[in-house]
Amino acid sequence: MLSHAYFPSHAENRMESEGDLVAARDVFLKRRPNNLTALLRLRYSWMNRYLEGRERVVELGAGAGFSKFFLNAPQLILTDYEQYPWIDQAVDALHTPFEDRSVDVVIASHMIHHLASPMKFFREMRRILKSSGRILIQEINTSLLMRVLLRIMRHEGWSYAVDVFDENVIANDPSDPWSANCAIPELLFRDSDRFENAVPWFKVELNRVCECLLFPLSGGVIAKTKTVNLPKPMLSLVEGMDSLLVRGCPGLFALGRSVVLRANA
Repeated sequence: MLSHAYFPSHAENRMESEGDLVAARDVFLKRRPNNLTALLRLRYSWMNRYLEGRERVVELGAGAGFSKFFLNAPQLILTDYEQYPWIDQAVDALHTPFEDRSVDVVIASHMIHHLASPMKFFREMRRILKSSGRILIQEINTSLLMRVLLRIMRHEGWSYAVDVFDENVIANDPSDPWSANCAIPELLFRDSDRFENAVPWFKVELNRVCECLLFPLSGGVIAKTKTVNLPKPMLSLVEGMDSLLVRGCPGLFALGRSVVLRANA
């Protein structure tokens, strides 16, 4: 159901301020909306256990730079494809300027589904990560509910017909930083053994699905839609309900995925 390829144009998007990182950051800093704060804390806080004692931590595709408010990494380097005041360095994730074996941890939050070539990305991460370095990934998951939401909002699309393990296949438009195939994370990580066979430079340490109602209730991280800002006690109930829904029927309800990859020696 809803498995056929679907790609809306940017003009069809029913959400507001698509790609406007400045507006998204301003809204967060001025209002600190409870729903969005809860979602971002959920997406980033689990990463902290992997950051202790790590000296060089780089986030690729940092977007509006929200990670710095939730990660315990004082030396965190924020990078993005384009330069913004809060971004430390403009970096193309497929061709980074970092030295071989120089990075302890790479953070990739909701950026892999925008890549033109996931395999070129993992090859580049193999180059820059130290032995036993890690990639901490938070991504979208195209459950049935996610595909329904994407169709309703016409925000981003998906195609399961892409061979994400072939470096020569173009998974997204290289000329459009906001081009998105939301099926990419599921194609990469739904089978950990297959991923490790195709990408032998990394070991899958964590691969779990997550998120449900809290995602749409956030009103959107960058692109925005109307929502009702809930009090913190109610958000705790929502998170508990999300956990039950995702655990009970991930193929229907799971809107996110958390993955940890460790570089092999």
